[in-house]
Amino acid sequence: MKKINILLVLLSMLGFYSCQDEMGVKINSKAETGTISFHLNQPQYANLTYVLENANANANMEDLTCVEPDYGFTAAVNYTTQVCFDSLFTAGTYQSLPTTVYGQKVNINTLEMDKAIIALYPGGSLPDPVVEKNVFVRLMAVVDTAKAKYSDSTPIVKPLYSNAIMLKILPYALPLFPYTETTPRLWFIVGLGNHWDNSVAGLGSSLIPLNLSDGKKYNLKGDGEFTYTGYFKASDGFKLVRDYTSSTPWAENWGMTGGVYTHNTGDNISVPADGYYTLTLNSIDNTLTIVSTSLTPDSYSSIGLVGAFNGWPKEGGDVVLTPNASTNNHLWYTTYTFAADSQCKLRANGTWDVNWGTPGADDGNPIYSAMGIGVKGNKNMIETAGTYTIIFNDISGCYYFIKK
Repeated sequence: MKKINILLVLLSMLGFYSCQDEMGVKINSKAETGTISFHLNQPQYANLTYVLENANANANMEDLTCVEPDYGFTAAVNYTTQVCFDSLFTAGTYQSLPTTVYGQKVNINTLEMDKAIIALYPGGSLPDPVVEKNVFVRLMAVVDTAKAKYSDSTPIVKPLYSNAIMLKILPYALPLFPYTETTPRLWFIVGLGNHWDNSVAGLGSSLIPLNLSDGKKYNLKGDGEFTYTGYFKASDGFKLVRDYTSSTPWAENWGMTGGVYTHNTGDNISVPADGYYTLTLNSIDNTLTIVSTSLTPDSYSSIGLVGAFNGWPKEGGDVVLTPNASTNNHLWYTTYTFAADSQCKLRANGTWDVNWGTPGADDGNPIYSAMGIGVKGNKNMIETAGTYTIIFNDISGCYYFIKK
């Protein structure tokens, strides 16, 4: 009868488990360097044209299937769909759809694909008329649990990419939205009264924001229709600018050449005679009009901010806004710090006879916090704690709380 050395067996077992811990998951070395691909299957209807429609925005355009990459082990893989107008997928030339999927069946949402195609076009706008486009699609596979050793905390498997397939897709122009459902990219008048500071410091005093428009006027990029009615002098030259926070604040502007308003070129804009004018800019169509108006607006000696932060005073005690001009003024601005969240309103002449609130049906609706078209006598605004540049137009009621 043979005797078994129990101590030797135990030591061998301990050595085995120690080796397992040191080895961890066995990984395909090419997965570690991201140099292997995996196969994306051709969908059944790849030879047909996918016609995208807004009515099917929430539906699947297609379900893609693939073969899991050869990681050397079974993995939980997260797949992201990427689209491009060429098969090279050079950095900066493709879009990734926001929805990601675990498993080898990857859904493509109609609206997500439509947005991605629009974003790939220069300027983020579809051609007119909209045309069918060859779109290349690939999958990016990511595993976030593969480690060289069980004790490691950092995954070492790189993102992997499938082959690209081509789909013929006819996109659709996205519908327009109210300003509350997107983030309008504001435009500003600069130069009135020979004030040309188009930096953050010029907000209100030199940079005069165009007003929002009611209705469905803006796309998801924030482009759309903006207006401004105010008093212009024939002696003033001015321009329109957009990217005042950019290192190149004049990159997006409107000027005038030979009496024609021009985008990103031209000299200063001017009006033929002193008076009230209405300016309308459509930053989707790139059109600008400036027309004289016979409007005689109400004038106010002061505009103030009141609210819970200062006890809703019956009369006086307002945070008084600064007028932009000494005569024919209808634009007001100030900088104010809310120490805590507070409801508030804007009012004229330090009394409640004329006051402006949000266009909403209830007090303190946050969708009207940053901007809105104020309605006389309507509901309270709500602002979170912080410092704001506040700009208000008493003709249109349009207000902005621009957080600093």
